[in-house]
Amino acid sequence: MTEPGSEEVRTSIRNFLEKGYSLYSVDIALAESLNALWKHVKVHKDLKMEDARSVVQDLTKIYDKLNIVTSRELSEEATDIALAQGVTVYDSLYMAATRRLKATLYTADRKLHNASRNVTISKLLKL
Repeated sequence: MTEPGSEEVRTSIRNFLEKGYSLYSVDIALAESLNALWKHVKVHKDLKMEDARSVVQDLTKIYDKLNIVTSRELSEEATDIALAQGVTVYDSLYMAATRRLKATLYTADRKLHNASRNVTISKLLKL
């Protein structure tokens, strides 16, 4: 399954790892990725059900290599951000984690990028 911009993401991750950076995400990242996979199989119909299993395995391997910040530990800050910025709690969890870690939020989601600029450092990955 190749998403627009996926090659840039792969290259960025590879470069970060080669430079010794630690990669972090929020615990909902795997669920969100699996939901996107479901959408490709059931809604867009551009991925076969039998191919989805290998994608699940790949996503799980990636997730297992990340440092995970839990929704629980970000709950108050994420809710405050969501209400102040008018974004979903899902998006605000990424902003809260990035702010807490004093890190940069890398995203291909333009709406998340624009909202996060008021909260933390954000870089929009080009598609």
